[in-house]
Amino acid sequence: MDLGCRVEELFDLELASDIRGLSDIQILREPCKMKQVVSYNKDQYNINEQMVMLPEKPAVQKILKTDFKAILKEDKITDGKVELSGVLSINMLYVAMDEMNSINFHEFELPFSQYIEVPAAERNMDCVTEISPGQFYIDAVENEEGEKKLLTIEAVIYVNTKVYKDTEEEAVADAYSPSNGLEIGKEMVKMNEFVGKGRANTVIKESISIRHGDPEIENVCYVNAVPVINETKIFDDKVMVEGVLETDAIYMSSFSGEPMCSLVEQIPFKHFVEIPGLKLGMQCIAKCNIESLNFSPMNSQMIEIRVVISVAADAYKQTEKKLVNRVEEVEGIAVDQSRIPAVTIYLVQKDDTLWSIAKRYNTTVDALVKLNNIENPSKVTTGMQIMILKNVRAGKSK
Repeated sequence: MDLGCRVEELFDLELASDIRGLSDIQILREPCKMKQVVSYNKDQYNINEQMVMLPEKPAVQKILKTDFKAILKEDKITDGKVELSGVLSINMLYVAMDEMNSINFHEFELPFSQYIEVPAAERNMDCVTEISPGQFYIDAVENEEGEKKLLTIEAVIYVNTKVYKDTEEEAVADAYSPSNGLEIGKEMVKMNEFVGKGRANTVIKESISIRHGDPEIENVCYVNAVPVINETKIFDDKVMVEGVLETDAIYMSSFSGEPMCSLVEQIPFKHFVEIPGLKLGMQCIAKCNIESLNFSPMNSQMIEIRVVISVAADAYKQTEKKLVNRVEEVEGIAVDQSRIPAVTIYLVQKDDTLWSIAKRYNTTVDALVKLNNIENPSKVTTGMQIMILKNVRAGKSK
C-alpha cells in the first residue's frame, strides 16, 4: 500500500505598506509577488450512463471484476466557473454467455464534462484541479434481442479545485530617519507561490514473459497496470518523473491442473514534463494515471502490452522576506555636529547598496544620487567611491 499525504494551510497575510508620523522618514519598499487563492472548492458529480458493448464482444453472463479510473484531460477557467473535461476508464472482466462460458475482457471509456461555479474566477487566472473516483456500480442488462450487452453505469467523481490570481503588493522592508532614532521590528514572512502546472503523456510498449516452469499462455483474459512514482527530479523549466509500471496479467493455460494463471511484472519508465518557470530548489507534486491499456499474446510465453501514461505535475516555490511589522521613535538622541567630518569618501564594499550606505551615514538615497551623479541607483559596484557631505546628513551620537 502506498500512502501519500499533503497538508496545506490557507491564511490571510497582512503587510505594512507605509509608515507615517515623521517628515523625513525614509522607507524601503519591496515588491511581493504572490499567487493569491481566490477560491477553494470541493464538489462531487454523479454520472449515470448506459453504453452498448461492441458487436464482436459476447454477451455478459456474470461480471467478475471491474476497474474504474477517473482521468482529468483538461481544466480551464472561464468567467465565473472552472470547466472540466475527462474520461471514465473502465475495465471489465466477465463470464461470457456462450457454450464454453469463456472469460472475456472489455475495456471502454466514458467521456464527461462538468463545471464548478466560482463567481470570482476570471479567464486570466490559474487553477489546480484534482479528481478522484468514488462509488462505482456497473450492471449488464438485456437489449432488444434479449442479450445482456447494455451496460448501466453509475459513478461518483470527487473534485477539488483551487483558483489563483497573480498579485503584487509593495511591503515595507526597512525604514530609518536621518534626524530621529527609530526602533524597527521585523518578522520573517514565508509564502508558497504556485509557479505553474504541466501535463504530458508517455507511451510504454513492452512485452512480459512467463517464468520458467509456468504454464504456457493459451488466452489472455485481463491485464491491469498501476504506475508508481519512485522519484522526481527538478530541472530548469521541466521535471523528470521516474517510476515503475506494475502490471498484473491473468491468462488461461492449456494445463488442466492450473487452468488460470497470473503474471506479475514491473516495467520501469521515465518521462519529462515541461513547466515554464520551474527552477532548482522549488517543489513539485507529480501524479500518474493510466489513460489507455492494450494487450495481446505474442506467443505461448509472452504478452505484449501498450500503455499510455498521463503525467501531471504542479510546481511551487517558497519565498522568504524579512518585512517591517513595528516602528517606534526613540527619544533622547542628540546629534553632535562637531564630530562629523565635512566630507566623507566611502568605498563601496561587497553587498552594499545605496540604501544601506545612506542609512549608515544618516543621509538619503536621493542626496547621494544627486551629489555623485549616479545614473542607476539600484546598481553600485564594489570599489566605487561615494562622496557624502556634512550638509546632506545629520549624524547621530550614541
